[in-house]
Amino acid sequence: MKIIVNDQLIARRARLGKILTLAGLGLLLVGLIVSLTMAPTSFFLVSLGCLLGGIIASSIGTVNMNRWAREPRADQVLARGLKGFDDRYRLYSYTLPAPHVLLTPTAVYVLTTMLQDGQIRYEGGKWHRDFSLGRAIRFLGEEGLGRPFALADKEVLAMQRLLEQHEVADGVEIENVLVFVHPKAQVEAIEPPCPVLMPKDLKRAIRSDQKKLSPDRYRRLQELFESQAA
Repeated sequence: MKIIVNDQLIARRARLGKILTLAGLGLLLVGLIVSLTMAPTSFFLVSLGCLLGGIIASSIGTVNMNRWAREPRADQVLARGLKGFDDRYRLYSYTLPAPHVLLTPTAVYVLTTMLQDGQIRYEGGKWHRDFSLGRAIRFLGEEGLGRPFALADKEVLAMQRLLEQHEVADGVEIENVLVFVHPKAQVEAIEPPCPVLMPKDLKRAIRSDQKKLSPDRYRRLQELFESQAA
């Protein structure tokens, strides 16, 4: 399988995460020193501002570190899950309007990755995530579950607009797959609007797709995606 990754973007985001984390810790330290050493009435707002700014900066920094610096990253997990496909299968990470796009001889797949761990269920149109002590401890530095299918729809729409803009949308079906990439995630989805998979199940699901892109359509999509990644 061919893997195309925007390593420069990953490095920039990881560096930003480190800077924000360190800056946040620095602000927290300043706020603590001010609150302990200065007259409380005179420097209360300064101390409070430093503490709030430190919490916000360190939280954003930690989220970025988890997404961009901690390995295995989402793109690495997807690549491992898809290992074994030939070079007609091309995984584009962070180079297109959707973060992870897989071009295959059958279709274009938007792989929407979720980083959350633990027991997660989708039932009756709603997501449920079990409480754990670990989540409570790291809640400021962890991405919430949010609305995964809304995020997936947004990524598919972004890719659809790209194809329409370059007049290659006709005859191309964009498939969406929600992939939980955390090794400790345990996911159960009952009647989801799109497939919800673990990385180990990706290859089997893609191989079962009976559709087929025409050689000319596949070539035009490859050329478009390669030009976007250049």
